[in-house]
Amino acid sequence: MCRNWLTCSGYETKQQSEVRNLTFIILFFLLQIPVLGQQIKKPVGSFAQDTAKLGQLLQYTLVHQHAATQEVILPDSNFNFTPFEFVAKTYFPTSTTAGISTDSAVYTLRTFETLPIQQLSMPVYILHESDTMRVFADADAVIVQQLVTELQEPLLIKDNTKLAAVEQRFNWPLLLVYIVAGLVFVSLVWFIFGQAIIRKYKLYRLRKDHLYFASRYNSHLDRFVKSGSSQSMEKAVSLWKNYLTKLERSAINSFTTKEIVEYYHDDEDVNTALRTCDKAIYGNAAAEADTETKQALSMLRRFAKSRYKTQREMIRNAKTA
Repeated sequence: MCRNWLTCSGYETKQQSEVRNLTFIILFFLLQIPVLGQQIKKPVGSFAQDTAKLGQLLQYTLVHQHAATQEVILPDSNFNFTPFEFVAKTYFPTSTTAGISTDSAVYTLRTFETLPIQQLSMPVYILHESDTMRVFADADAVIVQQLVTELQEPLLIKDNTKLAAVEQRFNWPLLLVYIVAGLVFVSLVWFIFGQAIIRKYKLYRLRKDHLYFASRYNSHLDRFVKSGSSQSMEKAVSLWKNYLTKLERSAINSFTTKEIVEYYHDDEDVNTALRTCDKAIYGNAAAEADTETKQALSMLRRFAKSRYKTQREMIRNAKTA
């Protein structure tokens, strides 16, 4: 028979069990603290120099040795380096010897703070499953050299109004804009006035060629009138054929007299003038510049001028393509 109700209900046994479990947990945690302290070492961080000037670049080295099985991350540029400013970082690959890995990095920093002594302590991040542990290195300090010991009131301002020489650079983007704009403008002008420009040019060349022909033809004609030489007549007829060859875009200078007459649809003036000139040149029928031969050369000149006018009208009346 149970004399105590609490003992009989089992309440006292349950309470003692919970106390015992809590005691075991506390003892286990206390025993793990030295073990964790042995496994995780502090990183070592130090500046490469003890003194620095404002804005001067400083080298800060962070080294951490750990078990090869641990995953460690060193801070990057997002870390708060106050009172220093981050400039660059040089990272060295992890080296492992006898199960101990070494991670190291060199940070280039600078400061613009005027505090005489400035300290920095950087951590390493140890990843363990879903948790992250930060372990900081002991703080290292640098002494900032104070270059200004006394301030004058009011401050003296030194003027420097001398212009500094600046290297002249060619504006390539602007040149490209001008080139593109020029091409667009030329294309637009050609699209609108292209055919008119072509006609003007053809008329210019046509008139220039005719004036050149007329000048040389008249020169040969004058020599023939003065000397009565058949060579001057032959040169005049040859010049006439070459001119019409270029004007008509046909090989007239290789045609015979009969073929030339047929080409111009049995034109009476051409037929009469060429046959008279052939008789004078090849038949030695003209010992001097008689009226018939001079008239024949004049007929050839008038015919060439009429063909020039015909070509000119054809170009003027050409429809825009």
